[in-house]
Parts: sequence; C-alpha cells; structure tokens
Amino acid sequence: MLRAGYEGAPWGRQSSKKNSLLFLLLLLFRKEIQGLCLHEETQGSVNLIGPSISPLSKPRSGSLFRYTAPRPIRIQAWYPKRSSLKSETLYSEKDWMYWEPQVDAVLREAIHRIQGVLAVPPVQGPLLLSRDPEQYCQAIWKDPESPNHSRCSLLNPGYVGENCLGVKIPDSHLHGYSLWPEQGPPELIQPDGPGIPDTDFLLYVQVAHTLKCHRKPSIIAYAACCQLDSTDRPLAGTIIFCTQHLNGLHYSYSDIVMATIHELFHILGFSGQLFKKWRDCTAGPSIGEKCSLRRQVTRRDEWGQLILTTPTVSHSLARHLGVPEAMQGVPLEEEGPSSSHWEARLLQGSVMTATFDGAHRTQIDLITLAAFADSGWYQVNHSAAQELLWGQGSGLNFGLVTSCRSGPSDFFCVGSGLGCHYLHFDKGHCSSDPLLEGCRMYKPLANQSECWKKGNAPLPMERNVHGEIYHPQSRCFIANLTSVLVLRSGTTPLPQVLPFKQVELTGRCYLHRCTEGSMYYVQAAGSPWVPCLPGKSIQVPGYYGLLFCPRGRFCQANEDLLALPPSTTSPSSSSLLIQLVLGLAGPPGYHLSKMQQQELTQAILHALVIRTGTHMCHFHNPSINSNLLFTVHMWEFPGCQGPPTEILYRVLSQSLNDTPLNVDYGGATFTTDSNRWLASPGLISPNPSIIVPLGLSLMVLILVGTGGTVAYRKYQASLRVAPSVSYPSSGLPGSIKNLSDEMRVV
Repeated sequence: MLRAGYEGAPWGRQSSKKNSLLFLLLLLFRKEIQGLCLHEETQGSVNLIGPSISPLSKPRSGSLFRYTAPRPIRIQAWYPKRSSLKSETLYSEKDWMYWEPQVDAVLREAIHRIQGVLAVPPVQGPLLLSRDPEQYCQAIWKDPESPNHSRCSLLNPGYVGENCLGVKIPDSHLHGYSLWPEQGPPELIQPDGPGIPDTDFLLYVQVAHTLKCHRKPSIIAYAACCQLDSTDRPLAGTIIFCTQHLNGLHYSYSDIVMATIHELFHILGFSGQLFKKWRDCTAGPSIGEKCSLRRQVTRRDEWGQLILTTPTVSHSLARHLGVPEAMQGVPLEEEGPSSSHWEARLLQGSVMTATFDGAHRTQIDLITLAAFADSGWYQVNHSAAQELLWGQGSGLNFGLVTSCRSGPSDFFCVGSGLGCHYLHFDKGHCSSDPLLEGCRMYKPLANQSECWKKGNAPLPMERNVHGEIYHPQSRCFIANLTSVLVLRSGTTPLPQVLPFKQVELTGRCYLHRCTEGSMYYVQAAGSPWVPCLPGKSIQVPGYYGLLFCPRGRFCQANEDLLALPPSTTSPSSSSLLIQLVLGLAGPPGYHLSKMQQQELTQAILHALVIRTGTHMCHFHNPSINSNLLFTVHMWEFPGCQGPPTEILYRVLSQSLNDTPLNVDYGGATFTTDSNRWLASPGLISPNPSIIVPLGLSLMVLILVGTGGTVAYRKYQASLRVAPSVSYPSSGLPGSIKNLSDEMRVV
C-alpha cells in the first residue's frame, strides 16, 4: 500500500496546495457536477446554540435528561409567515408561498423515509429552543458575592430575537429571558413560549431564490443546524429550497426528495461541524444514556487523508469491500479543515457524497446509517438500508488513484469512449471530474442516455440497425450488434466484411429479464430471448457482432434500484399517467435558443397551473421542441392536493377547447392550437361526449374547493412572462393563500 509521492496516499491526497487546486477546479467545473452540496459553507456560517449552563436562563425542555425507549424521530416543519431572508432573496417575499404545496409533499415523503431508519428517545413535553445569552444580554453581574452573580444586568437594546439560517424563530418556540437587579427577584422581559408538542426536531422551511441559489445554479437546497440539546443532539435547523429546481425542468419529484434527505441527514448529524460532538454510548438500546464525548471522530491518516474513524462505520466499510478486518476509517471528501461528505471515488452513489446525480442512482446506504449509529444520538434501523453497489466486494485497494487507472473494471474505465453507467440504467461517457481526481467512470450522457425511457427510442422512420429497445425493463449493455454488414472501403471491386474486432463496442439499450439464478435473458429488436451468462459474450440471432453480459449482481442490483423517478416512469400500478402534448403557434420566423426554450417551457407550465387552479405538483418533465410542441406528464403522487389526474385532464381539455392559452414571452405571443393538442395514445383520448358533462360537473366541484378562483382563471386567457425569469410572478391570483405561521406534522 505504501507508495511514494502523490500516488503513495491510499486515497490519492497530497498537500494543502492540492486542496487549493481542487477548490479552483470545483469552481471552474461546477456546471459539469450536478447538485454540488454547500453544507460546509452553510453550516460554518451558523452559530450552534445549546442549553445555557449559566444562571442567565433556566434549563430547557428538549434535553435527554432521562432515558426513554427510542421511537421514530418526530420532525415537524414550520413555514414562517413571511421570508426572513430579505438581504439574500432576489425576488418578492410572497413568491415562495407559490411552491409551498409541492415542498410540503416533498418534505412529507423525505421525513417519512428518515423516520424509517432513525429513532430517538422522545423529547419529554413541548420542545422549547434556547436563546443566545450573548445576543440578548449586554452585561452580567461580575461580583462573585452578589446573589445574582453571572446573571444578566443589562439588556442589549439591539436584540431582535433569534434566527436560524436567517429565518426568524418565533418567541412561541423559545424560552423567555429576564433582567436581574444586583439583588432581589428578576424582571421578566419575555416569558417562555408554549413550545412545540410531540416534536423531537423542528425544521424551519423557506423557498427562495437566494444569492446562493443564483451563484450556484446546480444547488437544489441547502440547510444548517442551529440548536442542540444537552447531549448535543440537533434539535432545530433550517432548509432553504432554491426555486429554480422546483419546476420539474431539471429534477424530478423523486430527485428533490432524495436531495432533501441528503440535507436533512446533514442537519441531523452528518456534518463536519457536528462530528466533534458525537457521543460514545454504552452498548444496547440505551441511546442517550451513559454517554461521553467521543475522543476522536475524524483524523488524518499517515498520508494526510481525512477519515471518519468510528467503529461501526469502519466495520461497515470493511464488509462492503469484502475485507476481513476493520478499516482504519472511511475517507471523507477534502473540503478544508473538516468535511461533511464521503469520498466520491470510494462511495459513489451514497446519499452522503458531495454531488447528486439523480434519485435512481442514489442510495441510503448502510455505511451512512452506520455513521448515525456512531453519533450516539440515534437508534438505527440497519435493515432499511439500500444496497450500495459501487465497489461492492472490490477489496482493500478499491478507489485508489493508482488502481482506478490500471485498467477497466466493473466500476472504473480508462480512455474516453462510450459505455454503460455501472448501474446499467444509462449509456455513459468515460470521463472524470475534480472529485474523482483523475479516476474515470462512465457518466450518463447529457441527452437520451436513459435506456428505461421509451421516449428515447428511435423514430419509426429511423433505421434501428443496432436493434436497440428503450423500455422500463431495458438496460445498457456493451455491444456491437448490427443487422447490416459493415463494409471496408477500398479499390477492390468486391466489398469485404470488416473484421469483427474492428467494429466499435459501445453502450446499447436492450431488454432484459432476470431468472432465479445468476443467468438472465436479453432481447434485441425482433430477436428471441437469449440467455446471458455474467462475464461472457453472446451472439443474438439476426445480428452480427457480440453482446457482453455484465458481471456481478446485475439482476439483484436492478431489483434493488427499481425506484426510478416517478416523473419518468409510471408512479405506481394504481396511478394514471397522461402525456399531454400541446402544439403552439408563434410569430412567423420566430427562433428560440435552448435557453429561451427552457424559459418558454416554464412560462407555459405556469400558465397551465393558473388555468387549472391546481398546484405544480400535478405536472412533471415539461419540455418544448423547436417545432413549438410542448410536452408535459400528468400523474398523481402522495401528498399532492387536488382532483385526480383524469379529472384534472378532462377539465383542462375542456378549458383549452373553450379558450386557447396565450403566453406572452420576449415580446411575442404563443397560442395553443386546438388542432395540435392531444394525450398520449393508449392513455386518454379526448371524448367530447364524456368531457363536456363530466367536465362541467367536476368544474363545479373544483370551483367550490378553490373559492371560485378557477372561474376567474378560466377567463384570464394570457399570462405575461418576461425573459430570463425562473420563478413565478408575485401577482398570482387569489387561490394562493396568504399563509400565517403554520405548523406541519410530517
């Protein structure tokens, strides 16, 4: 293992000079890295407040003073009445309320999944948060002979209350405070608030387009913890969602859920700022009892690599790699003095790596759950972990900058060719990024890489000489199948067949079907099912060339990872999926750039939401092509309020038949053409005899539910949208309710 120089470090680390270079590279290439996390920067800007140990304030509830049996963690979300982020927000404070229904559904699902893996001894009584004495108190009594020694003698006249990542904490959530004379009883300035019942963690929620969102366009959300209990367990934090990713253009609903889980894991304890507060507890179920501060959670090994060294984590990594003895620790990404993410080369696909590459490529893995078990704050349901396939059983040297370059493997590649992502859902390009530090892997292509998307299939008029099939059960295989002979050019009058070894191998999409054993079956277009033995190459009847059968646990991997984004596959067997296609007419000769197409797509989507009087969460994966054909998927997911999809579609179709949708964008008007809109064949076909009576009766129901605003919206035929706007207008009609402070149990 010991090697000289840069490659001597097992995980490829060198000096702080290299770290600076990595930081610069991250800035240069951030657009190529999806969902780069900002937690280290964000958490470092927040002052962590624990219970006061001085007489300035009373001990507070929300501390684990006595042991009770752990229960699934109770997280409650709080939506402030108005934005407290005025100095950072780039648009009207009312706009964030537009997104609240979708964010509420996302939080419910994310927290439900976290409750399936983390339990805590419940907080006794209502949860009350602490005030920071250094903020409300300007001076204290210093005379040790004074009966009120160390108590507040002078209040800070500029004290405006407590906040969490810029979000103001209501007084009702906080302990009170008093002013103490030199002798005698105190003057109560602010009494204790009633607190929050049945709560173990309080989450403040904001939706905004902040400076961070603007400067880091790949960021979905960011979060920070701000309050701790007497054992240093996190009690409260804030998550801020960036509005530009809530419209379905770049990320699906499931993507946003997984990114939310990532951020909540940070503020629940997986954080470089919180590692130093982890507890070493007695074995067994007594979480929070007889615990002491861990002597060491992270350290740098002999090569300068920052590693997390706690025992459960170290054993979990050893089991994952198939190593008989515990590792020294698990490498962390280099982010400065501390780190809040796993090393990407070692744990690609874990929910706690620094980049996010889509929900179906991300797992809540056993090593991450082991970290929470080592925190001393949680009882962990290890059986609920998802299987992490990256590097599984690959041995002690996996992920080294030397071994990853030595030749192609099941996980790493060399060169710059085309192949398959290691999960085989996508075609990929062999490439690297700053976090991989020279190691290369097949990364999904920017466009049409997904084998499981029917929409990526060749058009009927296109020749499909490679026999590719795009289908929910299709996967990527390395192959050079072709239905026509490849001829060598030359002067000979008789063409010769190009030797097989010269035909390019690349990633192709074919159907697969698993059996009970290790063997599975593969099918190309028009061919029979052909048995595929892992690690072998096969011929497919009707095609020249070979198809290579992936090694490893290919079928089990796909069974474990079938939770694809709901917006890209049918969400469930009971859900109805409708693809609505709207043809628009624009001014003659009007040309849209790619950016303008995205902006117009969002404008049309917002116009549809206003027309229907429902929420954005009914619409997924909107897009528009150069022929002004707008496509959007409609389906239901849990927590999305409103009428069923079929009803919504029929009401919308009736409305569009009655009044075309006009969208003003960039000084031009785009209008829906009643002759160019339809639903996907086989899902729902417009039937006027059904739509008209049913649509009218259902419209009455929706009108009752929305306070009459649908009728107003039906006759508001156009929505004016300015270019380069990536968030909804603040002047939305009145169905967007004015929210007061509101608690959400999720």
